[in-house]
Amino acid sequence: MNRFLFNLKARNAHGLHSPFVYELYTQIINPCLHQTGELSTLLKNELSNYQGKSLENFKFNVQIIDISQFDTENLNMNFEDVLLIKNIREPIHLAQWNHLIEKEKIIFSIELFELGLLFFNPIAPKQHFIFKKS
Repeated sequence: MNRFLFNLKARNAHGLHSPFVYELYTQIINPCLHQTGELSTLLKNELSNYQGKSLENFKFNVQIIDISQFDTENLNMNFEDVLLIKNIREPIHLAQWNHLIEKEKIIFSIELFELGLLFFNPIAPKQHFIFKKS
C-alpha cells in the first residue's frame, strides 16, 4: 500500500474511543510524528518514560526490532513489553506484519506506515489502529 492509500485509511485522534490509545496518540505518537529524527528512536524514548493518566505507575519495556530479524512465531512477551517493528511497509514484510497483528497475545497494534507498535497489556479488547499526523 502506498502512502496515499495509507493516508485514506489512517486516522488521527478524532473518534478514538479508547482512553489509553487516545492519550497515547495525543501525548506521544502525534508529537513524535511532527519531530525530526528517527521515529523509532523518538517513540522508544517517549514510551519508556510514559507517565500517563490511564496507566499510572506503569513502565513500558520498549524494544526496537526490524521485522526481517523477528521471529513472529515465538512471542514470549510480558504485559509491560512494547515492540516497535521497523520496515513493515516493505513488500516482502507486509504479509508478515499482517500475520503478526492477528496473534492472540497482541492486544493493541498501531500502524504508522513504516513502523508498527505492538502492545501486550490486556487493558482493553484486541484492536488495530492506523494513524497519521494530525
